[in-house]
Amino acid sequence: MNAATPSKDLLEVLQRRMHQERQLILNPAKQYLDDVAGLPPAPILVTELLTLFQDPNRDIDQVIQLISYEPALTAQILRTCNSVYFGGDQPPEDIFEAVSKVGFYQVYCMVVSLFASKTKSMEGADKALNVDQLWRHSVAVAVSASVVAEETGQTRELAFTAGLLHDIGKLVLASAERGRYAALIQRAKDEGASVRALERSSFAIDHAELGGELMDRWKLPQEVVAAVRHHHDLDPAPPHEQRVASVHIGNIIAHQLLPEDLANTDFVIPSTAALGILQLTSDDLPRLFYKAQAEMEKVKGMLEI
Repeated sequence: MNAATPSKDLLEVLQRRMHQERQLILNPAKQYLDDVAGLPPAPILVTELLTLFQDPNRDIDQVIQLISYEPALTAQILRTCNSVYFGGDQPPEDIFEAVSKVGFYQVYCMVVSLFASKTKSMEGADKALNVDQLWRHSVAVAVSASVVAEETGQTRELAFTAGLLHDIGKLVLASAERGRYAALIQRAKDEGASVRALERSSFAIDHAELGGELMDRWKLPQEVVAAVRHHHDLDPAPPHEQRVASVHIGNIIAHQLLPEDLANTDFVIPSTAALGILQLTSDDLPRLFYKAQAEMEKVKGMLEI
């Protein structure tokens, strides 16, 4: 064989690499989601609880039954309730008592946050991002978006879920790209550049689009999919624009709540379109900020921030 002729093994490696690069160009979201290590499985319980919470005729027994299918989760909820809520009082002995004392919404927030916190362990993500800082920001967005949702007559649970998961695409990119993503974040800080613009030029996709694809893959409600995918650009048509606007404004409030947030938020002031969609004005923002700030104090222990 001529020394200049590639071996069969080398040809196979080159062909495989070309195929992977072609797939990344054609469908970058699929490639990233298929390849990332440590991606949690679809949150079936979260989806089922969201469906249940939208039923005005739900009762406590239905919530208990769903949560009870997950013994480890039940134990975590009881531990959290015992340590956060009940100090010297008699703590709840079972999940029925916990839900009765704490409330549907608070228990749901614990369920979705316990699931979402698993995303911090995606392999290698902590080499590119401060994952604890990103988690605190995500909790702040969840709380702020739920405050905006409640103010405008929407379902708090959906807003909380979308807010908590809105930046999950950053964790996927950080896990997949590691050193390259760390350099991208540093460049955004140094140059005052848009993280999303740098993501798109470097990886042919941005964290919001990638996060929306993951929400869709996990079969979360389309309102959550839209809010994660469009929390920067407010692109979607009705009926999801209110949910998107709530997360958009919640994101802005969260950056004010936590000055340590990642540099370059792509926001300076709320979009006038987002305010208009929710029939709010800039005069409403200080009140929403202080309400979100008070809610953050309530959930610090519960959501481990």
